[in-house]
Amino acid sequence: MGRCYHLSKKVTDAEAEMILKEIKELDDVEKAEITKEHSYINISAKDEKYTVVMGKVVNICSRIAGDLKLSFSKFAIEA
Repeated sequence: MGRCYHLSKKVTDAEAEMILKEIKELDDVEKAEITKEHSYINISAKDEKYTVVMGKVVNICSRIAGDLKLSFSKFAIEA
């Protein structure tokens, strides 16, 4: 089961691409995607290591997209 986080502001296509590239390089990330409208990011962490993963994801998002913040939205059931 993954988790869905709301983005505090819209990111550009370039920012979304850079954010996803860096997130996908993290060892404990199984899957990451930003929705088409750039409002949410879906994350799946290996072995439920969300504390470790999300600490890094928050830093990546903030660094690349300025004051971008994430807030937990819902659990995402993967098909």
